[in-house]
Amino acid sequence: MTSSLSDLLSLIGSGELRITLMVCAASFAAVCVPLGRGAQLCWRARVATRSSLRDGANATGAVALLARSVADSVISNQDRDTPKPFVRDAARQLVVNDYEASFAQPISMYANLLPPIGFIGTTFGLAVLLLSMRISNDALQMSALALALSSTIFALLGYALLEGMKIHLYHRLNTSIDTALQASDEAAQVMPA
Repeated sequence: MTSSLSDLLSLIGSGELRITLMVCAASFAAVCVPLGRGAQLCWRARVATRSSLRDGANATGAVALLARSVADSVISNQDRDTPKPFVRDAARQLVVNDYEASFAQPISMYANLLPPIGFIGTTFGLAVLLLSMRISNDALQMSALALALSSTIFALLGYALLEGMKIHLYHRLNTSIDTALQASDEAAQVMPA
């Protein structure tokens, strides 16, 4: 057991593995910038779409509050005869448009940056691999192959993660809007005519 650990440590001390690990870390760092920014936006969107469905309390997220305030302001104007489905649809469209401009489009922008970063890393790695084959340098060949593969893997995983979060956040958005509109309908029924 100790011989395998010492063999691993001697491999890490060798130039080929050290260069390969540094190249993988560099491709991971290139992917982390847009992935981190997209994850920050996902967190902010998650907070904005928060709703308290468990205890039946009113929705507390910014999206739900906006939907409820739009619905309440239209319902409170009793001098206009606006049908309730129109009010619900108008409130939903306003909130969805605001959500898309604030969260969904920037998250998509960061997610869409990741595949080109992976492609650039792959192309650069393959170009270096072809060059290293010409000069017969094994360490350079390994690091070039590591760059090509790791940049693709990290970029595609990051893209899938951000797109999956965006789909989850759209579900939270719809739930939050429905909760707010339901609370607005209940408040309108309690109000005297």
